[in-house]
Amino acid sequence: MVERKVAALGLIAAAMIWAVTGVSFKIFLDRGFSLIFILWVILIFKYTSVWLISDFKGVKHELVMDKRELRFILLNGFFVLCTPIFFLLAIQRTSLSNAYFTVYTAPAWVLIGSVLLLGEKIDAKKIVGLVFTFIGLVFVSRPENLLSFDFGIFLALLAAFSFAGDIITSREMKDYPYHTVAIYGNAFQLVVLTILVLFVYGIPAVWSGFLLAGILAVIGLFRGVSADLYYYALEKLEASTASIISLSELIFASVLSYLLLNEVPAPEELIGYVFIILSGIIILLRTSDIHNFEYLLRLRRKH
Repeated sequence: MVERKVAALGLIAAAMIWAVTGVSFKIFLDRGFSLIFILWVILIFKYTSVWLISDFKGVKHELVMDKRELRFILLNGFFVLCTPIFFLLAIQRTSLSNAYFTVYTAPAWVLIGSVLLLGEKIDAKKIVGLVFTFIGLVFVSRPENLLSFDFGIFLALLAAFSFAGDIITSREMKDYPYHTVAIYGNAFQLVVLTILVLFVYGIPAVWSGFLLAGILAVIGLFRGVSADLYYYALEKLEASTASIISLSELIFASVLSYLLLNEVPAPEELIGYVFIILSGIIILLRTSDIHNFEYLLRLRRKH
């Protein structure tokens, strides 16, 4: 019982860290930092944090020798990298809350992928979840007509698709410890971002930006901690419990965007948020084929 409470509190802390990171992205972009530089600094220190935590826990760093599995790890690293890039592009064109709730439609796209790729059966509950997702997106984007669509929402949708790709490819590495996959995936992302920073975007030559860069470094360290808290929680909690607690990130992000960025959602957007949350709950907590879906979400059933 104590372990479950600690795991739940850890997952809430992780959700808060993720929300703070999302708000900080907006602040750093407004200060003129390039999105690639932001991700680069955070990833350097997240990678360091993951490595130090794994050493502290005595986790054995396995070598991935199978070429097929290595390809999946690299593909997963690609999706993990694309998700924040699209998210950062999205929050430059729409509100932080809109981007967040749109990205959290990822379970719907995972569901579609599981039907198409895993042969999972479709039923009424899944259809309702998907319908709620689309209704939520319509209210959030508030299109003037069927042919118009907010470009910021479109970019956030790309982040959601990439997040779904991350979830699906993660299933192929479920036999490896989290830290092994994280070290390989983060190393791939770090190489890509380092090349982009050094040869394409460059390092910002702004002395006054060192303090903000230091803050980014701290955020990167905490991102590594939050990832470890997340996977610890998944070992101690039921999938349904972990799923519901993870949704608290949306609440934290919305409150922080209101307090720090003065973002006030329109009534239509609030309605869209409600539909997206309901769709997530319906899809994540459905009982049919839950075993396959838990693995798609990197969740393991307790035995």
